[in-house]
Amino acid sequence: MASIERRDGKWRVRWRDPDGRARSRSCPDKRTAERVSRQVEQAAAEGRRWEPAGVRQEPSLEDLLKAYLRDCSRALGGPTVERYATALDLFLRWLKRRHGAHVTGAILSRTLLAEYFDDLATGGRHGRPRSLSTRRKLVENVQRAWRWIHQDDDLGRFVPSPRTLRMPAPPRERTLAPTWAEMDSCIDALNGWQSDLGLLLRFTGLRVQQAMGLTWDDVDLDRHLLRVRPELGKSEQERRGRIIPISGHLAELLQTYPRHDEPWIVHSRRHRGGPRERMARSRDFARAWARAGVRPAIWKKRPHHCLRKGYVSGLRRLGADPDAVEFLVGHSLGLRGVYTDPAALPLRAAVDLIPALGESPPVDDAEPRFEGLPDADEVRPLREITLDGSRWIHPEPATRPRPRRVRPERVRRGNVVFVDTWGRNGGEGGIRTLGELPHTRFPVVHLRPLGHLSVFIPTICASLAAWRRSPAAGHRSESPGRRRRTRRGG
Repeated sequence: MASIERRDGKWRVRWRDPDGRARSRSCPDKRTAERVSRQVEQAAAEGRRWEPAGVRQEPSLEDLLKAYLRDCSRALGGPTVERYATALDLFLRWLKRRHGAHVTGAILSRTLLAEYFDDLATGGRHGRPRSLSTRRKLVENVQRAWRWIHQDDDLGRFVPSPRTLRMPAPPRERTLAPTWAEMDSCIDALNGWQSDLGLLLRFTGLRVQQAMGLTWDDVDLDRHLLRVRPELGKSEQERRGRIIPISGHLAELLQTYPRHDEPWIVHSRRHRGGPRERMARSRDFARAWARAGVRPAIWKKRPHHCLRKGYVSGLRRLGADPDAVEFLVGHSLGLRGVYTDPAALPLRAAVDLIPALGESPPVDDAEPRFEGLPDADEVRPLREITLDGSRWIHPEPATRPRPRRVRPERVRRGNVVFVDTWGRNGGEGGIRTLGELPHTRFPVVHLRPLGHLSVFIPTICASLAAWRRSPAAGHRSESPGRRRRTRRGG
């Protein structure tokens, strides 16, 4: 609500915008101030920011989001920007259905994001409900655009401070990858140019859009080399581009591919000349996986990308060098990649391990067993660290089982005080006497596995305590007031 005040013969109207920002306007007389106050209150009731006539109007939320997408197009790839635009367009259409055609950035709030997240549960593609991960991604796109607009120098004043919505995390599923035999059965179930695409994915481990963007100029069939152009990359590492070797089996298959009057290796027949010509549909591969009888848990939701997982997992099973496999698929090697020349990696040896189509090695599909873990009642040997850095390991482990919970105890035995704090954390607990401990020159810290901590206070601590209680040190513990009363005879 706007307020009117008069100070030093001038009238001033004060109010707050819908985003909470304080504003004011100076007026020549009271009548003008009342008129401005009514206009401000009317604009606040409509949920918009009041601006005087003749001033540039506040941009709509659609204009703000377009500016964000233009900035994204300078640094991100085309498919990524298109995915962002699709998500933001869905958010704008939802806003216009609820709040009218003209929507400004001042409407953004955490409550609005929560309503949008709840409403996304219904009304998905073909009327089906959306999954939790899809709803999270759509809301995160809006939050990402909101943060960018608020940080912009010119547009930041048109939106409130960005908020973050707490959303439930989707359950993490176990990583499953198809075997070489399962990938071969999927390729046999594909038809036409989809089969050519499947072969490229199986033998190179590329992303599906990278494979769709390869041209005949990118492959050297005589030297068995493939160039992945920087513009085909998705991550920062892939946008650097790379040249990788290819399997001899793939080189033989590529020589049988039909050459048309176009540069692409995969001759797509979708929407010739249209924007979707070089886009592969995931449902075509999903139907092939289903016809091949492969477990749905392997290819569900990502029928193209599971071939990339199968490529990495298959090479690792065959004993390929891990760094070579990561470089072949375009993953970052971290600090090792900074100091490692790709020519020093056994790339050729890794691709030579790829089996030919239909000649997949057998794989043990049994459930993995975790071995080497100690039993619950097994007691690890003790270890003691001394001041000189020497360590001692007990040759014979204790025989008594570990109790579930033992209260911490403190016992004075001779000239050593023993404090055991491991019992409260569910460890062995109990008291160890000097006879049970190994001999060291100066025991300081006694460690047990998983953080067992026992502190030994040597004889010097007891000597210091006795000295403080002695008559020679008694006057040092007296307060100044007591010393003054003693000198006065009081």
